[in-house]
Amino acid sequence: MPAAPETAGAIRRRVRRWNLPAAVTAVAAATDGRSGAFALGDGSLRRVGFAEDAAIDAVALHEGAVLALAAVPGGFVTGGDDGRVVLAEAGGERVLHQEPRRWVSHLAVHAGSRTVIAAAGKAAIGVDLSGNALGRWEGHPSTITGIALNPTGKRLAVAHYNGVSLWWLASKQQSPTRLTWKGSHISLSWSPNGKYLMTAMQENELHGWRVADSSEMRMAGLAAKAKSLAWSPDSRWLANSGSDIVTCWDFSGRGPMGRPPAEICPGEGALVTAVAIHPKMAIVAAGYENGAVRLGRPGHNRTTDLEAAGSGSVAALAWSPSGDQLLAGTEDGGTALYDFTAG
Repeated sequence: MPAAPETAGAIRRRVRRWNLPAAVTAVAAATDGRSGAFALGDGSLRRVGFAEDAAIDAVALHEGAVLALAAVPGGFVTGGDDGRVVLAEAGGERVLHQEPRRWVSHLAVHAGSRTVIAAAGKAAIGVDLSGNALGRWEGHPSTITGIALNPTGKRLAVAHYNGVSLWWLASKQQSPTRLTWKGSHISLSWSPNGKYLMTAMQENELHGWRVADSSEMRMAGLAAKAKSLAWSPDSRWLANSGSDIVTCWDFSGRGPMGRPPAEICPGEGALVTAVAIHPKMAIVAAGYENGAVRLGRPGHNRTTDLEAAGSGSVAALAWSPSGDQLLAGTEDGGTALYDFTAG
């Protein structure tokens, strides 16, 4: 497990890097903590074990780009611009669902219930890992721009133009609860404690709701769109991309409104394009438009520079379940696996 950033000199890691033939669109670590995967714009998935001598393999899954990736027990699920939802596991690959003439642009999974929710156009579609249909949620006012399941896996949030729709997965006849805020919501994240829903907006700001009473919050002033959001495991901190520094909002006590955010990991002129928070402590991994990757912690000034993942913009970051490994992928096909168990 990595040391705290203020003792940066004590951090030890092995780094394995690959230059892949297409842009990385998403990364994920397996639920068993033994491997990771890089999704590519050429429709393939590259999997690598975390053991030092493990080779990286390639499996072709989609005709076109892989647009979404998520880890599930026993493997990985992908969504592509060919309209397919595919399960890749050790024994091979299976198509769980196909949506004609639609891109599967987002995935949300709940490992405990083996539930997979896919977003295609204006519809959210639920399947299990055997491909059995679980439900279909439609009637959204625009193309879905983000989906998230609450911690219990019983409620689905769908982001779209002018807000978010909330659905109960078990209810067959229902009208969604609408959380309304005018504008284009481009990504969505549900806090680990289930209390907050946050979206990033086209207008370079964040908007959010407390789920219990639908009370709103707004955080403006970002330099660019915050395409990446990440929560600390205790739900205290929300980190976002979209500036040349990582902005961390404090949700403890009365919440972030009226309180200045913590700012960490300055990009030295480069915008932050991806963030991910360690699964056991408030250590933030930040990726930048120049391929740099850094670690920092809210409330501490020290930043730890890791080896660059590539020369292109960092598209995605993901920690392993233990926090001992960090995966990074860039838009020019650069990839890195940082292993903090070394030394």
